Amino acid sequence: MSNTINYPTDLPPATFLRLLGSWLYDFLLLFAVLLLAVIIYTITAQMFAHVDSSQTSNLSTTEFTGPVFYTYLFLVSWFFFAWFWTHGGQTLGLRTWSLRLQTNEGYALNWVQTLLRFLIAGTPWVISLFVYDQLDSKQVLSSPYQYSPLIIGFVGLFWTFIDDNNRSLQDILSRTQIVRIPKKAKVKK
Repeated sequence: MSNTINYPTDLPPATFLRLLGSWLYDFLLLFAVLLLAVIIYTITAQMFAHVDSSQTSNLSTTEFTGPVFYTYLFLVSWFFFAWFWTHGGQTLGLRTWSLRLQTNEGYALNWVQTLLRFLIAGTPWVISLFVYDQLDSKQVLSSPYQYSPLIIGFVGLFWTFIDDNNRSLQDILSRTQIVRIPKKAKVKK
């Protein structure tokens, strides 16, 4: 279904508030999906590690985390967005706010394009987590620098204030756009 749908390219760009609203909505949904994914991962990891229920209280959480766990969470998160983006261009948050993600040429995204967009959008958040960890280890979170991880995380979305077409940084770099879908006129009977 990738790249077969040709959407109109003359639709107005999404506004910052609509983007923020859809992003927060999708974040809540992703959080629920990741919660379920962690439960499935933990149960599966305990079965493979041959941990019985009497030993679970003695396990630390670090025994089940690591590169495999974070790769799993990355793949679940990417698949969550990629599925919606390749099948109609709308996550539930985008649909709620009457928005759609499409290529600059008006096509639906393919899986490679979703991965590129996801990596571009996620990189500031990974950097912000690193910055937060560094600030926390140096105990300067009560300083003016405490807000820098949040600012770094939102840098892609804040780019809409700079761009003439309200495109975020991930839109520009992945050659995509989020557009507003006009409401259909009600037909009188």
